[in-house]
Amino acid sequence: MKTLILAGGEGRRLRPLTQNCPKPMLMIAGKPMLEHVIDNLKTAGQSDFYIVVGYLQDQIKEYFGTGYDFNCRIEYIPQEKPENIEAAILCAASHFDKEEEFMITHADFFADPAIIQRCIETHESNNADATVSVTLVENPSLYGIVKMDAEAKIECIIEKPKQGTQPSNFAASGVYIFKPEIFNALAEKKELDHAILSIIKRGGSVYSSVWEKDWVEIRYPWDLLKANSFVLNKTLLKNGSFIANSAEISPEVTITGPVYISEDVIIKSGAAINGPVYIGPNAFIGTNSLIRLNSSIGENVTIGYGVEIRNSIIFSETEIGRISFIGDSIVGQGVEVRAGIQTSNLPIFKKSKGENAILVKVGDEHLPVPFEKFGTLIGNNTLLCNNVSILAGKTIGNNCVILPNTTIDIDIPPHKLVSSNISLEISDLK
Repeated sequence: MKTLILAGGEGRRLRPLTQNCPKPMLMIAGKPMLEHVIDNLKTAGQSDFYIVVGYLQDQIKEYFGTGYDFNCRIEYIPQEKPENIEAAILCAASHFDKEEEFMITHADFFADPAIIQRCIETHESNNADATVSVTLVENPSLYGIVKMDAEAKIECIIEKPKQGTQPSNFAASGVYIFKPEIFNALAEKKELDHAILSIIKRGGSVYSSVWEKDWVEIRYPWDLLKANSFVLNKTLLKNGSFIANSAEISPEVTITGPVYISEDVIIKSGAAINGPVYIGPNAFIGTNSLIRLNSSIGENVTIGYGVEIRNSIIFSETEIGRISFIGDSIVGQGVEVRAGIQTSNLPIFKKSKGENAILVKVGDEHLPVPFEKFGTLIGNNTLLCNNVSILAGKTIGNNCVILPNTTIDIDIPPHKLVSSNISLEISDLK
């Protein structure tokens, strides 16, 4: 069965990280997210891929090529103007209109390969005209919610129902199997839920493949941390630790939990690594530093003396200066973080249990983070001078310079020089 992977979107909600990198190429535990998706598909027995590309597509093509180095076959379908999922599917029509059936998945969907295998089994056992993988969600108002009967046959999909009106808590997730008739159904209104309903009204059978285990779809910045944790726990807890022979690790280093330590990593005395943790090639971990669980340290990253990293992603070529704390945060590529930087990962005033106290600006909205803790998002090639503090939920754009002793309590657009006005007051003692 051929697979269509949708990878053409701009990823605007993940800016500034996606201003010069396509969303599918953002690194999660040492690999682009699209590579994780392809690995899962291969584990599930799929190897013939068509990838819809658009925004900054050359980066995807240059990395994956024909798929030869990844033990699969890849062909690219350019989407001239990235619009939505429906438009991406329609631009692939000529490649699949002669197929008996085919699979569709998203380039930002993380789950166990078993979800793909189960979808195929459900489709074949029911001789279905279409099959949609569905998963349990906590907030149905953010998803397309499935109404189905006792035999898991889908009656309709309701896009983002108002709270309390949803027919279930099962959302259409990132795996679909269709026959070519989906293209004609999509052309009618260019809405996927309407196209599926059209197949049902014509007498077609559309089934849901229910998946009740963990999964991640990357929509918002905090989803990167969730996906990173998902991958680290799935791979390291399952496969155990890997430490490259070329890694130089001091005898005074403490390692607990599973870790992946790449080639030519240097870890100095007194450092502690609490896995699951990924450390990329040529990274330097300084004396008395602490790398805590669910952190990924990218290639050529330098972590200075006494630094603490917690549940964070540090992209490649970045330097974190001595006595700094990076918690529940995402630090872009080529960032220079000098000494004494503090990222707050809790709100100044905690709200009552169940309320989301941390808000992050995504586009024109301020959205609540669905976790108790979330730090900051720092764009590529930004410089943070000594003793900068960043409040929870704030974003700093690409190519900024933040001068010493500044507290960041608002979002900073790209290409800005930021300082604080601090003046000394001197008076006589009484």
